[in-house]
Amino acid sequence: MTALPYLYRWDRHGRKGQPCRLSARSRAGTASFALPGFGLPRPARFNSIRVEFADGAAMITSGNAIRKAKP
Repeated sequence: MTALPYLYRWDRHGRKGQPCRLSARSRAGTASFALPGFGLPRPARFNSIRVEFADGAAMITSGNAIRKAKP
């Protein structure tokens, strides 16, 4: 297992393509949502994550900004 298992894929702060690791994810909130006919209600979760890079820099970003690195 690698210490930096993800790649940052957005071009923010010149970090595109750099390896990173996930250090925090938003937790489920108290609110929930339910759509009729689509199963049980689930707690709402934001898509915010905190990532850290090899040089120690960290940022809060969207979960859509990272992908698993190919081995």
